[in-house]
Amino acid sequence: MIFIKISSEERIEEEKKLTKTRKLIDEEVKKSEDRLAEGFEEYDFDDDYKDEFMKATLIERYKQRIRNLKTIRPNPYFARVDFVENGSSKRDKFYLGKETVTDMKSLEQVVVDWRAPIADLYYEGRLGDAEYDCPEGIIKGEIKLKRQYVFKDGELDVLLDIDITTNDEMLQPFLSANSDTRLKNIVSTIQAEQNKIIRATMWKPLVVQGVAGSGKTTIALHRIAYLIYNCGQEFYPEEFLIIAPNKFFLNYISNVLPDLGVERVSQMTYEEIAFQIIGKEYSIEDPNQKLSILIDNNKSAKQVKQAEIMEQATSFKSTVRFKNLIDEYIFEVEKRFLPDRDFVVFDRTFMTKEEISTLFYREYAYLPLVRRIDEIKKHMLNKLINAKDEIIKEIEEEAQYNISRVKFQEEIIEIQRAQIREIYDERDRKVKEASKDLRKYVIDYFKENKILEPIGYYKEFLDLYFKDLIRNRIPVEQVDYIINSFKASQRKGNIEMEDLAPLMYIVYRIHGIKTKFELKHIVIDEAQDFSEFQFYVFKKIVKSNSLTILGDLSQGIYYYRGTKNWQKTMDIVFEGDTDLQYLTLQKTYRTTEEIMNVANTVISHIQDKLKCPLGEPVMKNGAPVTIKKFKSQDDMVNQIKYRLDDFKKKDFKNIAIICKTVGDCLVMQKLLNDESIHMISDKDSEYNGGISIVPSYLSKGLEFDAVIITNCDDFNYTSSEVDTKLLYVCITRAMNTLDIYSVDEPCKLLKA
Repeated sequence: MIFIKISSEERIEEEKKLTKTRKLIDEEVKKSEDRLAEGFEEYDFDDDYKDEFMKATLIERYKQRIRNLKTIRPNPYFARVDFVENGSSKRDKFYLGKETVTDMKSLEQVVVDWRAPIADLYYEGRLGDAEYDCPEGIIKGEIKLKRQYVFKDGELDVLLDIDITTNDEMLQPFLSANSDTRLKNIVSTIQAEQNKIIRATMWKPLVVQGVAGSGKTTIALHRIAYLIYNCGQEFYPEEFLIIAPNKFFLNYISNVLPDLGVERVSQMTYEEIAFQIIGKEYSIEDPNQKLSILIDNNKSAKQVKQAEIMEQATSFKSTVRFKNLIDEYIFEVEKRFLPDRDFVVFDRTFMTKEEISTLFYREYAYLPLVRRIDEIKKHMLNKLINAKDEIIKEIEEEAQYNISRVKFQEEIIEIQRAQIREIYDERDRKVKEASKDLRKYVIDYFKENKILEPIGYYKEFLDLYFKDLIRNRIPVEQVDYIINSFKASQRKGNIEMEDLAPLMYIVYRIHGIKTKFELKHIVIDEAQDFSEFQFYVFKKIVKSNSLTILGDLSQGIYYYRGTKNWQKTMDIVFEGDTDLQYLTLQKTYRTTEEIMNVANTVISHIQDKLKCPLGEPVMKNGAPVTIKKFKSQDDMVNQIKYRLDDFKKKDFKNIAIICKTVGDCLVMQKLLNDESIHMISDKDSEYNGGISIVPSYLSKGLEFDAVIITNCDDFNYTSSEVDTKLLYVCITRAMNTLDIYSVDEPCKLLKA
């Protein structure tokens, strides 16, 4: 790695460049503000609505551009690349920033957006021969210079000429920041492994295995920004969806995406997107209830057996095998969707049942069942409309024939008149019927087919079909658990988390996804907590393989319903698609080397099973990890109080005391007896700093300046897979300082 401090002459030139760039920004801001004040009155369309829509769109675009320019003005760029294209003697200087800055007179790009293809030279190229891919093809040449800029208080502070994009000197200011500011926006420090993920094609499924603290979430947001920038002509931001694990994540996104110049991207938790697809909201059984049971090591033999049944049944319910049983059920539902008769109106057959069946099972077989019926109804209605005049003519002719027959057969005038009056009345009735809304006849044909809500079909599947379809593929006690747990939830007006994927799939197969969910790309973070059934449903919703899946198997504490092996899960979900992209993030930017070494020691106990790499810390020379045994719980509590005071003196903003269970947290909260200490629960939507007591499984996704893990002994943290992952999660929440306390001997997981 090469660092070269630049000369004073070069610095003067760079100061001139900065002044010019800011002047251009000011000019564009002024011009844009003037255009807003004028109100775009020159736009004049025949359609008033189109006129107003165009103006509103332009106004919003101008406002966003003004906001972005004002944001970048203090730091308009962060890097420069000098490149000479093969066959050319011209040395092009490219300044890279978060936004493009253009000289409106010469149309020269003074600053190039970091998402542009040329930026690859900065993120992945080294001095010397290099190339980058762009719409015109692969451009080859030579990198003559790579320069990085650090601004302080709006002025140039440090300028460094480098060979590779460093993760040391340039990263340290970001890594030394507190947890509320660090690495929220990384465009100036994106590493080569991160850049590959950000710029990976959106047309193939991408799976990212990233260690704790590798910046998966931040990289996911930068990937969204990159895709929107490069595909903005083809897609709207609203057609990108980020599925968040919780409300904490959504709050984080709301702060970062606008700073990346990205707005209007859809952001939802898994439950929110599920409810919108299903068309109804449900109360969800506490998703941590099962985990709480499984990690409670104080169970009786009977409770252990019950927990095993629950774990195995939940695991089966989360697989594509369970989805296949629903497919078999839907095949039975399909059989009863069509009446077993011809479509007859006014004693005339408009469509035979064979013709209707052909449409349903062949022509429209690619559609959900309800939409197939909708298309068949259109056929029926069109036939009625096209035959309407002919039907009325036939009614008139039939009436005239009957009148002629009465006149010929009936000699008594009074009876003849009465019968003719009846014929005319019947004619008028039939003409009126034929002239009415013809949809009535189509609706009447299908009136016996009662379309159920998704939950109705799911109930029927579990109540009437599941036991027969399962055919002893899993033990009977697991079958009973699946049926009975659903019924128990329903009695309380709830459903389980694992019911959402089946319900969404039923909507997809029977009702059809509404058009507003015509999504083009889905990003799933904390994806190790998602099941193969969930991934399969999302693939169907997108109607392609355009998914970005980021997770860490080492943090897969919901192992009983989540992913245990990326390759196996993706082979099942994408059906052996060889275009699957699999990338890893091994460097961790959150924790110090000392903390990460302890975390790696813990997770190495199950690494052979996980088959994923250990974390490589970027931060060096941190404080040693304290692992301490106490004589009594009182001694441990007193030490915690002492350490909390010490952390406050060090100006740590975010401090966590992590206990294994909610019950442990409540005990600790009572013992500490400090009202300023907040206990985090699954109902919290944001973390505002300070000192918190956190159950182990709710700490996932959070980070703290200092962490104290309590009661870390062999009873609480056994050698089981879930306990190992839980302890790994707890340890990797700490950024700078980690204390691990126990009254009994510290757990064996802490030893290599």
